[in-house]
Amino acid sequence: MAEEQPYLADKQVHAIEPGAFLLDLYRLICMVSSSRDVARQGLTSPAIAMMQGGYFKSEVTRILISCAAGVRIHFDQSGGPADEPGSDCGKLFPNWATDKSKFEVLTLREACNKIIHATDIRFDVVVPDAANNPDEEGAYYQPRLYLYGSKGRNDWRAELSLLDFARWSAVAFKWFAFLG
Repeated sequence: MAEEQPYLADKQVHAIEPGAFLLDLYRLICMVSSSRDVARQGLTSPAIAMMQGGYFKSEVTRILISCAAGVRIHFDQSGGPADEPGSDCGKLFPNWATDKSKFEVLTLREACNKIIHATDIRFDVVVPDAANNPDEEGAYYQPRLYLYGSKGRNDWRAELSLLDFARWSAVAFKWFAFLG
């Protein structure tokens, strides 16, 4: 088996089709925006409740990891901007264990890093009438995640807005599409 030769002696980069990522980002927006309504439907339909309970978290996580990796690859290979300074995707607490009050803006590039390197992901769940609802019937998800991990000797925490991540990622993929 022979290794492929570079075409015209240029480096070959990852061939990532932005359209597939944009579709996933659209699905993410739809999922997080409709979570409450789907949960309400699940109160009268065990099948709907089962689908939301069985697929929401895994599908949101899959989309986030896939899109974060794709955006980071494009950032690294495009020669474009390293990050959009105004791309506010939430808050980053860089020294969570020692200073829970100090935070900075979570930019798109840093959000991608945190999604990829998180060791713990927690969803923002709302349980209607929680005091009288031990089975958490009708529970739904807010469009926010909490990511945890460490960098060096510092434990960090990130509050990720799923809608802002989708918005800024779509902008990045659109910008990358114009390069080609």
